[in-house]
Amino acid sequence: MITFLFWNIKKKLLSDRVRNLVVAHAADVVVLAECHIPPATIVAALGATGTGSFALVPGSGSRLQLYTRLPTTRWHALYQDPLEAWLTFRVQIGRRPAFLLFVAHLPSKLHAGEMDQLLVANQLAANIRATETQQGHERTIVVGDLNANPFESSVVWAGGLQAAMSRDVVARLGGEREVRGTEYPLFYNPMWGALGDRTPGPSGTYYRSPSGSVNYFWNTYDQVLLRAQLMNHLRDVIVPDTDGVNTLLTVNGLPDAASGSDHLPLVFRLDW
Repeated sequence: MITFLFWNIKKKLLSDRVRNLVVAHAADVVVLAECHIPPATIVAALGATGTGSFALVPGSGSRLQLYTRLPTTRWHALYQDPLEAWLTFRVQIGRRPAFLLFVAHLPSKLHAGEMDQLLVANQLAANIRATETQQGHERTIVVGDLNANPFESSVVWAGGLQAAMSRDVVARLGGEREVRGTEYPLFYNPMWGALGDRTPGPSGTYYRSPSGSVNYFWNTYDQVLLRAQLMNHLRDVIVPDTDGVNTLLTVNGLPDAASGSDHLPLVFRLDW
C-alpha cells in the first residue's frame, strides 16, 4: 500500500502541520503545491515523525515539491512544464511495474479565464498521452490542484482530462471513448464522491464566495485521477478536516486560512 498526501499550502509555513498529517495517515509520498518552505526544513520536520527518513524527490520544482520515504533512486523525472503547471515522474516500487505520476497545479480562476484553463488542460492531456505512448503503458495517476471542479469543462472535456465519475463507465468503455472519429482516453475521477454534504468529511476542498451570479461556494479543486489500469487499485480517498492533532477548519466549518491553508489536503491510498 502506498499512501499519498497532497496539499496546496498557499505559501504558508506549515511544516509542522504537514508533519502531523504524515503521522496521522502514514503517508509515503507528500506533494506540496505553492510551497516556499526550504526543502531542508520540510525534510527535518518529516524526519521527526519517526515514520522513516524522507527526502526531496529529484526533479521537484520550486513551487511543486515532492517528498518521499520510498527510495528516490526509483523516481525518474520525465518532464517539467515551462511554467511548472505540472511535473511528470516515472515511479517503480519494488518489483511492481512502473507507474506514471503527474503532479499538477493548474492556473487559478483568479488569473485565468475558462479558455486559458481549457488550453492548459489540453496541453497537459497531450503530454500525458505522449508520455504514455513513450513509456508503453497507461498506468497513470494525476494528482493536484486542478483549479476546476470535477464537473467543469477542463476536467470532463474530451480534449482535456476527460475524467468520469464512475469506474464502471470507464471499464465498460474500455478506458476510452470515440469523439468525431478520434479515440480519447478516460480517467476515473473518484472526487465526485467528495462533493456536497451527503459525503463523509467536508463538502469540498476549497471554499470561495465571489459576488458573481454563479457561486458554488464549496469547490473540489484538489483531485486525484486514475487511468483504467490503476483505478481498481485505489483503496480510499480522504479529505481530512484535521491534521491529526488540530482542526483545519474554522468554527464555521470552512478551511482555516489563518492557521492553515485555504485549501484542505487530500489523502489517497493505492495498493501497489
